Amino acid sequence: MDIPAAIRHPLIHQQRFLVTELTFQLGEIPTPIRLRCYREAGSERVTCEQSHYLQTPLQAEPSFETSDDHPSVDAALAAITDEMVAQYQRAEAAGYRPDEGWLLPSRDFD
Repeated sequence: MDIPAAIRHPLIHQQRFLVTELTFQLGEIPTPIRLRCYREAGSERVTCEQSHYLQTPLQAEPSFETSDDHPSVDAALAAITDEMVAQYQRAEAAGYRPDEGWLLPSRDFD
């Protein structure tokens, strides 16, 4: 996507365009999780923001998607949701009951 003339200025950086926003619930956890995906202006690069991160009792730290540079929206969404599903299922298989406390709100998502 090209950079519109109105925002082409040396002091304006990191122009992104919202491509999609979606909400879903993970398994038995009723809290909605929101994802926003953006395409960087002048590039095909896709980045996403998420409202919550998953940290089950088996994880020392929450799941973070390790790459913020995806070739498509589908690839970005799959990277995020596949990791969440895998961690959720590991915790269930270990005998833990899903809990809203597994979701940590992102401080940067508004």
